[in-house]
Amino acid sequence: GKNEAGSRLTAKNTGTQLHGGDSVFCRKRDLLLGISALGTYEKRKERKMKTFREKLLNGDPLVGLEIAFCDPTVTELIGQQGFDFLWIDTEHSAIDYQTVLMHIIAARSAGTASIIRIPFNEVFLAKRVLEMGPDGIIFPQITSAEDARKAINACLYPPLGERGFGPRRACRYGKMPLDEYVAKAPELTARIIQIEHVGLYNELDEALKIEGIDAFMIGPCDLAGSIGRVNDIYCPEVLGMIDTIVEKCRAAGKTVGIAVGSMAEKDLEFWRDRGFNFMSSAGDMSMMFWASQAHYETLRRVYGECKD
Repeated sequence: GKNEAGSRLTAKNTGTQLHGGDSVFCRKRDLLLGISALGTYEKRKERKMKTFREKLLNGDPLVGLEIAFCDPTVTELIGQQGFDFLWIDTEHSAIDYQTVLMHIIAARSAGTASIIRIPFNEVFLAKRVLEMGPDGIIFPQITSAEDARKAINACLYPPLGERGFGPRRACRYGKMPLDEYVAKAPELTARIIQIEHVGLYNELDEALKIEGIDAFMIGPCDLAGSIGRVNDIYCPEVLGMIDTIVEKCRAAGKTVGIAVGSMAEKDLEFWRDRGFNFMSSAGDMSMMFWASQAHYETLRRVYGECKD
């Protein structure tokens, strides 16, 4: 009785009620929290005004890296650092379809775009990825303009292409009406063609005329390999090809990017200065390797070598 009344009186006088919020303190607190939340919401809203595809088409300076580990928490962790996109690679990694879906969800949780590189240019490989609703899809090992046209046809519904109908997560599991999804589908997923073969290089003028290609991305190691110089990406012949690709893409108004393995600033500046709009640099596996190696060397300097 008496003690309870005293406690209520003290709480009322000091303005620290947990319920009610009648005090000046509570009103100020609620106002500040409301303004903070509104500001955060407005900033998010502003950042999300343009989709990844819109930024790509606009030629924005987009940066990302490759994800090869299967664990989607890697995507969530790295995605929170501010990368514009994460390239989920299924061409050279052990990532399967179920894992791809988990990576896409993790990327969205982290607030970054997910672009999926499928293993090969086949309709059935692209179809299941498209149904998951990634922000972009990358087609590797494109060897001709006709090959590029096949890739784009796999992404678009008739009459624009030949994509089979059956969206799942792509239409938000049915939250988006299917007619609306069909109408918007071409705008929702960026379609990226990799230039990593001399065959496509020789037919680039024709490929640049294909409707539906949103961007080209150079794979320098395989491009070099296609002329018998695998991984010799700095040789004059390969650099000449790369410069020609950038020049032609720019002249045609097409966004062009490059995927490189280096994290060194001088290397990134080297490729930026060749005119690329966007870049994928290094990846989760290489970063873990380099970081763990550097940390081991630090520990050895501190503790010294083990004695036999």
